[in-house]
Amino acid sequence: MRAARAVRQLSQLGCCGASRNVSRGLGDAWNVQRRGFWALRLMRGVHDVVGHAISLGEYATGVRPSRTAERSSPAAQDTTTRENKASFQHTSHGPHSWHTSPPIPPTADPTSPADLPEQIRSVMRLLPHSVVVCTSTHGETPRAMTMSSFTSLTLSPTPLISFNIATPSRTLDAIIASRHFNIHVMSGDELGVEVADRFTKGNTDDVFKGIEYDTDKTDGAPLLKEEGVMYALRCRLLPDEPTRGLMRVRDHVIVVGEVVELISGSHVNKFGLSYADRKYRQVGRVILQD
Repeated sequence: MRAARAVRQLSQLGCCGASRNVSRGLGDAWNVQRRGFWALRLMRGVHDVVGHAISLGEYATGVRPSRTAERSSPAAQDTTTRENKASFQHTSHGPHSWHTSPPIPPTADPTSPADLPEQIRSVMRLLPHSVVVCTSTHGETPRAMTMSSFTSLTLSPTPLISFNIATPSRTLDAIIASRHFNIHVMSGDELGVEVADRFTKGNTDDVFKGIEYDTDKTDGAPLLKEEGVMYALRCRLLPDEPTRGLMRVRDHVIVVGEVVELISGSHVNKFGLSYADRKYRQVGRVILQD
């Protein structure tokens, strides 16, 4: 009996000690877990702060790393603009979906085996072209197109500009009918691309939907009020005979316009938007003489 009682007492003492050890071990584990939890929250906070700092730096410098392949699609023709087969193939983009990327070398190779027209097209893709948006009106219907053939002809005795349009073209029909049009100079950034890319898909019914424009002082031609427009040139067809500002060359029409007014837009201190090798471009480095 005494031996059995002793065994029971030893067993009770062992259980109590084990229980105390287990409790102490659980408490230590909880403390370690709690310290780990707060360390994780601290690391997460540091990660968020660094992430926000990087994002602010990207937007401040205007340079964001490329997340996808270039969105610009191969051009049908780089030297002219065609509404049904445009120089800038339109892709659907939401607001502020464009971003700049590091310089990309040209992909056009005029020496590759091809017929002469394709070789000339490759050569022209190596030359930057200005990107402007031309607007006019046909009756009460606004028309617009993005073009890369815009250039200045002469400044004296009055400023003359020129561009060419492939036929048929609803914008050309509007210019012929109204004899007035506006040329919008795009800023060389994402805002300018957003406006320019909108009008590469042709004169669909919703092309002007959601964009601000005015026709009060421009002889009916839409004056775009978007932030990506630096300047607008209010123009009229050159009245000189015998062509009166229009000259047909095969399937294109060369348009000569007289600038009657310069209208300021966002007039940011930037170069205008360019287009080369089937991509929108920014003017970059300067080559200086030693």
